[in-house]
This record gives sequence, structure tokens and C-alpha cells, in this order.
Amino acid sequence: MHALIVGAGIVGLSTALQLTERGFTATILDRGPIPNPTASSFDHHRLIRHHYPDRPVYARRIPEAFSAWERLWGVLGERHYVETGVFALSRAAGDWTDRCRPMMEDLGVAHEILDPVAISARLPFVNAAGVRYALCTPEGGALMAEAILDGLVRALAGRGAELRPDTPVVTIDGEGGAVVTAGGERLTADRVVVAAGVGAARLAFPGKPDLVPYRTTVLYADPPEDLAAFWEGAPSWVDLGTEEELWGMPPVAGLSLKLGAGERSRGGDPDHERGTLPADVAGVLAAYGGRFHGIERFTVRSAPTNFWTMAPEERFVLRRDGRAVFVSACSGHGFKFGALTGEDVAMAVDGGDFDALSLRLAGHEP
Repeated sequence: MHALIVGAGIVGLSTALQLTERGFTATILDRGPIPNPTASSFDHHRLIRHHYPDRPVYARRIPEAFSAWERLWGVLGERHYVETGVFALSRAAGDWTDRCRPMMEDLGVAHEILDPVAISARLPFVNAAGVRYALCTPEGGALMAEAILDGLVRALAGRGAELRPDTPVVTIDGEGGAVVTAGGERLTADRVVVAAGVGAARLAFPGKPDLVPYRTTVLYADPPEDLAAFWEGAPSWVDLGTEEELWGMPPVAGLSLKLGAGERSRGGDPDHERGTLPADVAGVLAAYGGRFHGIERFTVRSAPTNFWTMAPEERFVLRRDGRAVFVSACSGHGFKFGALTGEDVAMAVDGGDFDALSLRLAGHEP
């Protein structure tokens, strides 16, 4: 059996590898380089965490995601994960972090509660004024995204997969099991997997939902020298108890710390808005004002802009048309599930219960 995979991001590459595990041969097409620095899943690292208060099925899938990553490390022969632990802050009863607690208790996720005194001692970079408590997990941290993508490419090449960079696809023929490239070439296979990330919005596919491209800027920054010691061995964070969705990672693997601000994301055109604007940088720093000590004195080292797709209700999407399968597993939290999504999609392609797997990926209750 031969599979064509359109898109060489984390889902496309993970699916391709899992299909080779099942005996398929694979051809992977991408509109840019492989790995592609403009892909939704490309960055130095991405956060994985247990804090998921409002998506119970996703919360339950996080332990499965960790297990899938462990299986992938075994296949790659390399472990691309730095465990930092993760914390979130609660400032009011019933806020995002406060809603995480019962979910973790129900699922038996190891966690610890820090009162404001303990926060100041254990998380000295945090301004604890107005904070009720911190919800901390020892598990969670940085998935080294760039190294993972490189490792997947090497593993696929070692298995004889054909990697075709700079080959944009313009047409999907599900019934014929074929794709047509921008150069007019028609390629056929037993199965076609469309995992085109933010590029999926350009491709027609029956039943494909509306996918909205979003633009996010993250900052890699260094604290001032007098505060650097506060960050040694620090955990990652996923919520600081504000209306802003603030998340990020401490310095790991020689990288500067990473500052993310989800509410600063906005719609945009991935073909024409790749540059970072001074207002983007200023907006992220402003969101952290008063949250981390000395944020106004941080030195920004880089500010990459990333595009990703938002699906309806932030759900993952799996659709089928003849011999073709369409998958969109992003909505701002796709990378952490990347290895697990690859396993699920490969199972769906290789005769698994497609409807059940589609519901599972979408996060519907069983």
C-alpha cells in the first residue's frame, strides 16, 4: 500500500511514520522545504501540559499523548523533550486555573497547590500580588519541536519514504486517490492524507469545515542579569490568572525563555503577513506587565510569527472522501497531541473504525 501525505508538519510526518510502521510506503509533499520553517508546527519548542479545564476529553487524552511521545522516542532512538513542570495561577474562584483542579483530581494527575508565600519562594519571578494559589504539575514542559520534525524526516528517509519539498498541491481527487500539483503533475496512491496545516484553507475537500488562519507572535527574551537566577530551574506556565491567555517556557536547552500571549493572536493572511511588527512585540510585553518581575527590562532576542488554523469549536477534524482523508489538528493546541494524532490518523487510514476515530479526534465524549 502506498500513501501520499500532503503537508510535512507534525501531523503529516507523524502519520507518515506510523503508516510505514504498518507496512505502507510513503510520499510526503510540502509546498516549501521539509521541514518547513513556515509550517504551523515549526518552532524551537512547544508546550505540553495537563491543565485543560474545559475540554475533558482532551484532558483525558494528555496521558495518552505522553505515552505516544514515549513510543515515538523509541522509534526515533532520541528523546526530544525537556520536563520542566507547569504552573497556573488562580486569582478568583471559578477562574480558568480553579476549574483545572477538579479535572486533575478526577483524572489522578499529580499536582501541588502553592499558597502566595510558597509562590514567592518557589516562583520568585512571579508577582504574587492578588494571587490565591498556584496549581503546579511535575509533568509537562517543552517538546523540542524543531528537533522532533528533523528526527521524523531522518526516520522517514531511512525507511525509503520519498520526500518532495517545494511541491504545492492544488487539487485533491479523493475518488481517484490522487493529487495534482501546481506544476500540473498528477500523483496517485492507495491512500491520500491531507494534513496541510494552515495551507488546508486553500484546498477543496468535501465536508471540510471553515478553517480560519490566525497569526501569533511569540517572544524569545532574556531577563536582566540581576533576575536571571530567579529563572534557573523554573517551570513552564499556562495561565497567570488574567483575562489574557499567557503561557510560556523558561530557558531550556540553551534557548531564551519564551513568552506567549494567546489573546494577542489575530486573523491574518499567511502569504503576506509573516513579518513581525513592533506593535506585536510591545503587545506581548504589555500583557506580562506586572505579572513577572522586571518584564520591562527583558531583552527580546527574537519574535517569530506563526500561523495556525482555528476550526469550529476548536475541535480537531477528520473527514473522508473516497481514498482521501483530511485532517486538521491544530486550533492552537495541536503539537502536544502530534504523536498521538499520527497514530490515530494512521489507524483510520489503515482500516480502523473511522467514525469512532473521527469522534475521538474531535474530542467528543465516548
